[in-house]
Amino acid sequence: MNCVIVDDEKLSRTVIEKFVQDTNTLNLVGSYSNGHDLHKALNNKSIDLILLDINMPEINGMDLIKTTENIPQVVFITSHTDYAIEAFEHDVTDYLVKPIEYARFLKAVDKAEKIHEAFGVQETEDNTIYIKSDSRLIKMDLTKITFIEALGDYVRIHSKMGKYTVLSTMKSMAQKLPSEYFMRIHKSYIVRLDKIQKIVKNEVYLESNTVPVSRSYKDILKERLPLL
Repeated sequence: MNCVIVDDEKLSRTVIEKFVQDTNTLNLVGSYSNGHDLHKALNNKSIDLILLDINMPEINGMDLIKTTENIPQVVFITSHTDYAIEAFEHDVTDYLVKPIEYARFLKAVDKAEKIHEAFGVQETEDNTIYIKSDSRLIKMDLTKITFIEALGDYVRIHSKMGKYTVLSTMKSMAQKLPSEYFMRIHKSYIVRLDKIQKIVKNEVYLESNTVPVSRSYKDILKERLPLL
């Protein structure tokens, strides 16, 4: 996986750079001291994983993941423990507290690698994707998917073909699905827009299921639907 390091402390960057060099599955494509350089890199480089500090000048790591569209997987590496709950609400892959040992770093990388591989096959010309579920590689018709729900470190895909559990964050899943057909409407749900039958208060009715829609997503959802 192509990765970048973003940390304003030079010593910390040096330590993480050594960890990356010692990890065969990682390819370091950038090491930066601030979020502005990260934004430039995201526009110009292929990046699969960001190793990100939180407390930095001008723009901190938490604000970066909130304001950056289609951000890759993120592993926070920070001296602070009090951001962990908020970080996982934004689908970070892992949260490491400094000083970190190489064994703990490898555990985070292994998790990121499994997520990368589990849903790493792009959409094909015939409107299908491949997912890895229960050690099987399954070809799935995107038109058959109704919605996806979060299950901790996994997501469950609900489709007319059945239910499939995949190791992935919701953020990663949303990035892989075509945005013209799918939308995240809640921190725990992604729906296929043409499967929506009606919206009543804060609930979205699909073909045979009902899922919640967050107030922060509801107005955006209405704009995405072809209203008369």
